[in-house]
Amino acid sequence: MSEAMTNDTGDDGPSETVRTNVEVDRQLWRQVRAAAITDGKNVSEKLEEILRERFEGSDDDNKNIDANENNS
Repeated sequence: MSEAMTNDTGDDGPSETVRTNVEVDRQLWRQVRAAAITDGKNVSEKLEEILRERFEGSDDDNKNIDANENNS
């Protein structure tokens, strides 16, 4: 695992957030950025909102995620 992907923050203990880099389709990025501006949020806040809506959904959604991870 690369240094950027670890959650070790040193003496202060684990962080509540993770800094990472991702590659995203330019048009999709513009849509997320525009939605963030419309909502009065920064892009990180908007992405976290989107991810929470997707992954903190029903238990059925989480079962599908677990099954997909086991098939990798």
